[in-house]
Amino acid sequence: MANFQRIKGTKIYEVVISQLKAKIVSGELAPGDFLPPEKVLAEIMGVSRASVREALKVLEFMGLIESKPGGGTSIVYLHADLLLEKLNMIELSQSNTLLLDLIELRELLEPKIVEFAITRATDDELTAIVEMLNNGEISLDEAVNAKNDALFHLAIAKASHNVFFYRLMESTMAMLQETRARTLSTPGRKEKISEEHVELAKKIKSRDAAGATKAIKQHLKRIQSIVKRGFVEDGE
Repeated sequence: MANFQRIKGTKIYEVVISQLKAKIVSGELAPGDFLPPEKVLAEIMGVSRASVREALKVLEFMGLIESKPGGGTSIVYLHADLLLEKLNMIELSQSNTLLLDLIELRELLEPKIVEFAITRATDDELTAIVEMLNNGEISLDEAVNAKNDALFHLAIAKASHNVFFYRLMESTMAMLQETRARTLSTPGRKEKISEEHVELAKKIKSRDAAGATKAIKQHLKRIQSIVKRGFVEDGE
């Protein structure tokens, strides 16, 4: 059975909800697992059964658990928001292997995002993507460059008019925040990325699906190559 912490303070049921959500997000409580009875949970957490009961009602309303008379309470599924929350909990900064895994995800996802952006975006949205680059992307501050890099890719995802594409890219960019700044500090890399972004933006603006798909794939391959070189240089 999952280990729970004893709870003190006000709005106890909200803390119970938070703790149970954390167990679901971490995978400690998986779909199909049954929660202990209300009385047992209350004793473990040091709260009243009323607080536990209120928390379970909220979690059931959220679609995370299911209660059946005489059948107990079980975990149902991990919905989209919690899946993104779980992704954001993955620590990338110390693992080039995980970085490569994430790049593989981007290689699968972003060409399709680019394709949809070309077919679905308004002319104003495509113009805005190009103007982001015209405003000057390269800065002496690596954090600014990293932010601009993320905003560029998110603008393309937004132009796809698919909310799940956008949310996945938002989560991906958040995970890459620290490592992106480190990558951009590589001599000549930020200038090269700027060139690649300009080329990609031109292809998208002209609605050149084949050219844009090729450009984003090459862009991601170069990023993958940099990470792999770091993997070797670090001796991992």
